[in-house]
Amino acid sequence: MPNPPLLLDACVTINLVAAGPIEQIARDTGRRFLITRQAAGEVGHLRDAADGEAVVIPVDPSRHVQAGAFEIIDMTADEVPLYVELAGEVDDGEASTIAVAIKRGLPLATDDRKARSVCAARGLPEPTGTVAIMRQYCEAKALEQAEVSRLLGRIRNHASFQRPRSDPDLKWWNDHEPGASGSGS
Repeated sequence: MPNPPLLLDACVTINLVAAGPIEQIARDTGRRFLITRQAAGEVGHLRDAADGEAVVIPVDPSRHVQAGAFEIIDMTADEVPLYVELAGEVDDGEASTIAVAIKRGLPLATDDRKARSVCAARGLPEPTGTVAIMRQYCEAKALEQAEVSRLLGRIRNHASFQRPRSDPDLKWWNDHEPGASGSGS
């Protein structure tokens, strides 16, 4: 039985785009990624450096939709009132993602501490996060330590990702992050 679709918030989407192979991540984790139109609107840019200068690289969600990485979905009329209510607690992207998750019974991915707290208060299952998705992907692909470190470094450097200290997969990330012992980088 295939995994249910996974709703991504803007930050997780940016992190997975930064890793590089977001289409492969979806495919190799057996997931179809969904992102609400509101969250897609919050997907901004990646960071890079060229000739010692900081460079901002805009992320075009439609390009990733065309590549099959994820699908942008609209809220239904019965999801809008809950979205409006939740928007008083979290950003619009997280509010729309949580509203859709509640109303459609779908799992979601967020690293946002406040959004995770709102999910717990609303009785949603624990959201997954960037680290868990990357661990699933790396293990499914049986990637070598150097390649795992490269992907995690891309997320850290291009998306400015700070993994949550309470993340259940934090030890895995720390063991594979660039510069970790045995990372080969």
